[in-house]
Amino acid sequence: MGFGILFIGYFLILNLTYYGLTDVIAAAVMLLGLYNLSGYNKYFKWAFIATSVFLALSLGEFGVAIYEFLVKKIDAPVMISIVSALRSIIIGAMSVLMLKALSTIATEVDLPAIAKKCEWQIIATSTVYSLWVILELPLTFINPYVLAILSLITLLATMVIVILNLSSIYSCYMKICLEGDEELKDKPSRFAFVNEYRARKQEEAAKETQRRLDALKKKQEKAGKKK
Repeated sequence: MGFGILFIGYFLILNLTYYGLTDVIAAAVMLLGLYNLSGYNKYFKWAFIATSVFLALSLGEFGVAIYEFLVKKIDAPVMISIVSALRSIIIGAMSVLMLKALSTIATEVDLPAIAKKCEWQIIATSTVYSLWVILELPLTFINPYVLAILSLITLLATMVIVILNLSSIYSCYMKICLEGDEELKDKPSRFAFVNEYRARKQEEAAKETQRRLDALKKKQEKAGKKK
């Protein structure tokens, strides 16, 4: 269930306009998913730590948002820029660690296409969130219109990269069966053709999983012989 929960939490990061309202929920849900996955490799553990920091920052931002709503608007542009830059750094680090974990586990179960996709997404994710940090700097020497265009491009790029990262999580969810997930079965349908289709897909998935496990076993045996 780890990949599915992680997908739901990461999906909430797509709220780029009023993220102060959803970041707390996103971080909390992601923490649950990463906790379930943390036993599989060290990168999931590190992503869990980064997400914990994200949750702490989100709680602080949520508290400030409530204060602004109930009392008055906080007039501290420098502080707001620092917090926004810090948010970008944390989300970027959290995403990169998550992608590295997905790449590692995909490699272990012989899914090179997913692993390769995650690796180049690490570069793209790092670039996009680095741009956000740069845009939070007081770039007074750049024309405001140019800054506005760069911000819009970065915003669109962020949406694209988050969606791509979500697709990688979903691919792992669909193709990697973790311990405990094997007992989760679909309820029988009233339509025979639906049940037949599911049975055929399950059989194909079982064969593919066995193929990956056999390949992984061979790699482990070769590694043992080399030692």
